[in-house]
Amino acid sequence: MQLWALLLILGLVSAQASIAKKAVVHLNPPWITIFKGEKVTLTCHGFNSSKLGTTWWYENQQLQDSWSTNSIETNQAGEYRCQTQDSALSDPVNLVVSSDSLILQTPYSVFEGDTLTLRCRGKHKKIKDVAYYKDEKKLYYFLENSDLSISIPQVGLSYSGNYHCTGDLIYILVPWGKMSRKVQLQVQELFPSPELKITTSQPTEGTPVTLSCDTQLPPQRSDTKLHFSFFRDDGVIVSGWKESQELQIPVVWREDSGSYWCEAKAVTQNIQKQSNHVKISVKRIPISGILMETQPSGGQVTEGEKLVLICSVAQGTGNITFSWHREGIKASLGEKTRCSLKEKFVLSAVNETDAGKYYCTANNGISTTSSLRVNVTVEIPVSQPLFNISALGAQAAVGDVVAFHCQALRGSFPIQYQLYHEKEILENKMASSGVAVSFNLTMTTRHSGKYFCRANNSFSCQFSEILTLSISVPIRSQKNMATVGITVSLISIFIFIIVAPVFYFKLRRKSGRSSVPSPYRASPISNLQEPVYSNSSAQMESIYVNSVIKDTVYSELWSTEQGKASKLNPVVGDVVYSEISSKEHGKEANNAKNPPEDKDSSAVYAQVKK
Repeated sequence: MQLWALLLILGLVSAQASIAKKAVVHLNPPWITIFKGEKVTLTCHGFNSSKLGTTWWYENQQLQDSWSTNSIETNQAGEYRCQTQDSALSDPVNLVVSSDSLILQTPYSVFEGDTLTLRCRGKHKKIKDVAYYKDEKKLYYFLENSDLSISIPQVGLSYSGNYHCTGDLIYILVPWGKMSRKVQLQVQELFPSPELKITTSQPTEGTPVTLSCDTQLPPQRSDTKLHFSFFRDDGVIVSGWKESQELQIPVVWREDSGSYWCEAKAVTQNIQKQSNHVKISVKRIPISGILMETQPSGGQVTEGEKLVLICSVAQGTGNITFSWHREGIKASLGEKTRCSLKEKFVLSAVNETDAGKYYCTANNGISTTSSLRVNVTVEIPVSQPLFNISALGAQAAVGDVVAFHCQALRGSFPIQYQLYHEKEILENKMASSGVAVSFNLTMTTRHSGKYFCRANNSFSCQFSEILTLSISVPIRSQKNMATVGITVSLISIFIFIIVAPVFYFKLRRKSGRSSVPSPYRASPISNLQEPVYSNSSAQMESIYVNSVIKDTVYSELWSTEQGKASKLNPVVGDVVYSEISSKEHGKEANNAKNPPEDKDSSAVYAQVKK
């Protein structure tokens, strides 16, 4: 086998031995002092009955052939030890074999809380008047009976000392006073005073701490049950009596600082011991990284909606007091104290007056910090706009300038205003203040109809009521239109009269004929308004006649007026008839008062209406 492998095995064995509990030697009978010729049985107890094999040592020498049994019987004085496969080497047992006539028998081991049994024995003789002594002081005295023993319950460490006994041995009815050898008796601790251990004496707030109440039972009393309790400062009970010797505090705070200790007690024995005191100072982390946020984000909220102000810190321990403030107001809006890094404050329904700059503060007792300001704007929906027209009675004439006024009394700016005619948008304007917006339009006949306006501030819009506007044409305007129409008609006729003969002669030269081949008709004058006729009958009269030598051309203007005929001055409502007739050479013209016949003639009617 290689050297490193051997060293590894030895190291593992050594480690296991240091961790394993000691084996325990039990005596039957339980006395460590016996008379010569008597025997005692020694039994080795390990901690795993499934593992066999026991090794015995006598006077530090291993006994041969001792692996097969865990018990041996002996009558030899000396030191005995044992070991099992799952335990470490036991404590020594010193067996005393005596040839004295009187001995004091004591148990192998005595622990505090045990019942101490002492036995005074005479060898093959009866004994009377037995007395027991501790450190030369008489404890008990018996006048009668022989081979008497005493039991002292719940002994403590103070019962350690030198014990002996005295008694009268009867030899042939004659008492002989005897005294035993002194025996050094040591009452052992059932368990040492516990030691309080902590994971850290300066924990940070918000972190866990584990307290451990460490003590150990001796191998001979490993089956004894212990309970533990933890205390702080002036006896504040942190944890009641429990079997666990550990106390885990999941989170410690600054107020948890103080002096801690623990106690351990045996359940069946009246033994209770207190540990050392350990001071714990809990450190608090200053607040840092404070931030205030809003919901809705960006600090923009519509009037009537809920506004949530969220205050948070990146670091900071202990109970933190959060408070919310608004610039210009001394008192805080609200305050909350929690063991938390984030808290909320809610404004259930904001209004226009809630707009402004907000911030929050956080305080954990050792530091206070404030967040940056967050500007909160309250968006106000536009109200239904007021809509009116400058025209009295919602009536206007052609050519008038009419102002349309639109104004929303409430709403966040800017506000866009739109003017509608029927369903068509006529104009758009933006307003950055509460002044009414005006739309100025010059009226024509097509502007008659229904009007309304619309106000919009990007997140809400409203329509105004609908107003109807009527447009009328003034009489003076009608006269002007009629005059213009007549003038245009006359000019058109005059041009036609001049151009027609020239065109006619050119055609005649080309054809070699002297007669007019076909009648000519003047084109009607376009772009005139539709005629308007009166209900009453009208008279027609020729008001103008024009003739040309050779090929005679007649131009007649007929004027008709409601109720009255005029030749020279047509008025509003007149209908003017213009007729141009051509006749072959040598024939006379017709009477000007009669309209020309339709044969060999061409007539053009120009009509002018209102």
